[in-house]
Amino acid sequence: MGAVELAGEDANPRQRFHQMVFGVRVFLWIITAVFIGIPAWREALAVGVVILALLGGFTWRSPRFLMAINQVMIAVEWLLLAWAIARTGGLSSSLYILYGAEALYLTAYGRREHALAGAVAMVLVYGWATHGWHTAQFWWRSLVMALYFVAAGFLGHQFRLMRHRSVEMTRRMEQLGQIKLLQQSLLHDDQSLDAMSRQLLKVASDIVRMDAAILVQADSTGRVVHAVAHGLDSLSDDLWDGLTLPSALTVVADLVHRPELQANLYEALRKIELRTLVLIPLKIENVIKGHLILATRPRRMQWAEEEFAIRSVADVLLTQLRFTEAQQVANKRGRLLGILERVGRIVNRNLDMLQLMRGLREAVAKELELDSFLVALTIPEDPEHVLLQYLWDDGEEYPAEVFPLQGEGLAAQVILSGQSLLLNGPQDGGILTGSRKRPIGMIFAPLEYEGRVLGALSVQSYRIEYDHDYLEFVSAIASQATIAIRNAQMYQQTQQAALTDYLTGLGNSRQFNLALQAHLETARETGHGLSLLIIDSDSLKTINDRYGHQAGDAHLKMVAETIRGSIREVDVACRYAGDEFVVILPRLSLSEAVAVGERIRSEIADRHWEFHHHPVVGATISVGAASLLPSMTAEDLFQTADRALYQAKQLGKNRVVAVS
Repeated sequence: MGAVELAGEDANPRQRFHQMVFGVRVFLWIITAVFIGIPAWREALAVGVVILALLGGFTWRSPRFLMAINQVMIAVEWLLLAWAIARTGGLSSSLYILYGAEALYLTAYGRREHALAGAVAMVLVYGWATHGWHTAQFWWRSLVMALYFVAAGFLGHQFRLMRHRSVEMTRRMEQLGQIKLLQQSLLHDDQSLDAMSRQLLKVASDIVRMDAAILVQADSTGRVVHAVAHGLDSLSDDLWDGLTLPSALTVVADLVHRPELQANLYEALRKIELRTLVLIPLKIENVIKGHLILATRPRRMQWAEEEFAIRSVADVLLTQLRFTEAQQVANKRGRLLGILERVGRIVNRNLDMLQLMRGLREAVAKELELDSFLVALTIPEDPEHVLLQYLWDDGEEYPAEVFPLQGEGLAAQVILSGQSLLLNGPQDGGILTGSRKRPIGMIFAPLEYEGRVLGALSVQSYRIEYDHDYLEFVSAIASQATIAIRNAQMYQQTQQAALTDYLTGLGNSRQFNLALQAHLETARETGHGLSLLIIDSDSLKTINDRYGHQAGDAHLKMVAETIRGSIREVDVACRYAGDEFVVILPRLSLSEAVAVGERIRSEIADRHWEFHHHPVVGATISVGAASLLPSMTAEDLFQTADRALYQAKQLGKNRVVAVS
């Protein structure tokens, strides 16, 4: 796998923006010169424009310096405009309207406190230029312009907040994508452990933007037995002699002033000007198996922004260590454990849970006669129940189902006890699933991960009994399978994060497109109906303007909650964009879809809710409904519902309109 690079923030759009602001500034100077109309002063301003252009030429290719010049010139232009206003009639001069451009600059560069200070400064400068302190006209103009300045500063502040959140979300999504690739890199088994570790460290350091990464492995006594590094030319063997590393996550912000820390390691890092370290112990069942050491040259790092990625990378590397340890144990055993190594390669190539379960069953079936195979997993959000994730019985796969954890089921007993189970002969009791036959040979093994039981794996036969060799084999398979299942769960979490809207918890537009296409294909195959609702808030802009954007976010959450509570489990609700939601309704006719839309609309219209103890009234939605026709594509269905929504808006909003 090649090196994975994180895309940095693109400087070109920022540079073009600063250049545009600077160009507007030159144009502003020219307008000022034309307004003055006095040849001598016009020539002076022309010289100023030339000087300004030359100054911009020196900084034109540097967005940082150009931005600084743009900000400094705001104060210069206030004085220029004041002088020009004084030269062209004072209070009767129309040049005061050019302060509007300064308000735009504050939107781009100013903060809220800058806007307030700028409003005061503008009033003082304008008063100095016009001497209109005692006229109502001056104060009306100053009030309006001050409001422009304040509004510009607040709008700029909100814009920067939104941009920062967008950058952080993009960064998080990029990290999730890179972590997914890092998980997949574990599947490459055609290279040495050192080569694989260096490759993983390269990806890890790219994800968290570090200059160097070291993976240190330790034995059961905590002694360092192996170390692999990325970003360092070499690691001498004596570097690790007597090395002691912390047992908890540690951030060392300055190596220069930490003499109490391990001298040989830190001296080696200081020689190549690495200044900040993050040391993450890699623990398996509370036993330290190694450390991930990340180093960077800056003395300070944005730890809060990188903590999620660093911990995720450590989890992936810990999974690699655990997998490596399991392989090393397997290689010490004979033919049976040689089979486990091949099984490990099969299951770890699957990040999709269903494909993983099938791969596990097929791998076990090659060495062990079985008629039934199942995997039950715990449910983190529901500790009282267990999910029967996969069941293959008598040649047929069965859908997943949930059963109580505190019941008579053997899988539940194994999950609660954490102990493997071997049973032979006809057995009474328990929960019969699948074909409901009673096996005469059964093996249950817990799926344990870092001291926690994630579930149970079972193989059963209707024809033969099993012995302890088979029990050892299945237990070892379960140990291997736990790692693969954990990887698949992490992959599912990554996929879910990429398909979920951060604000409402509903699906996003990507999930909607995928789900709509899937349901459309199902509708064509089965001949059942398919309907679509497009829901748009009539009130978001008003709420934002009246109560603020936090109230607008609360309104969107309320709409999402109402939609979620008004549809079936088989329906799919997503936030498509902004204040627009979509609901996919499988097997519903157009009239039934209209009834669902009307139920959502009426509940929102009748709902009374408050924001910060202030009642928010008049929140309504408009709904467009459409149903699938034989000749329609997914895009046709969406456009039809969108036309219905448009008609609902045109007819006065707060209504449901269907287009047949």
